[in-house]
Amino acid sequence: MSTASTEHLTDIDRETGALVQGWDRIKQSIFVILTTRLRTRLMRLWWGSKFLDMQDKPGNQEVLMAGMMAAIAAINTYEPEFKVTRVTIDDFGPDGDITITIEGVDLVDATLKRVRNTI
Repeated sequence: MSTASTEHLTDIDRETGALVQGWDRIKQSIFVILTTRLRTRLMRLWWGSKFLDMQDKPGNQEVLMAGMMAAIAAINTYEPEFKVTRVTIDDFGPDGDITITIEGVDLVDATLKRVRNTI
């Protein structure tokens, strides 16, 4: 029987090199998970998501649903401190930019959080 951690993981901020923890680390992790294509990391070929596979495809309902499902599956698999409850694709631009809002529960703090990214 596993017990929930009472302390957030610590990581390194991708832009500043400073230590990052809590919600800032989770937001960074979600962004990295969604922007890493599967089989692109040499030592972790299994890590990443199929979310970016929806770029350069028509913005129909089937593609949007596949993208949302890919985001949910990848985040729930690779981010141990966050459980996705809702994903929405807010904008699917002609230039390939995808704006996504992800809602879920921070499992350490037991609080509802929301992050919006343009990828």
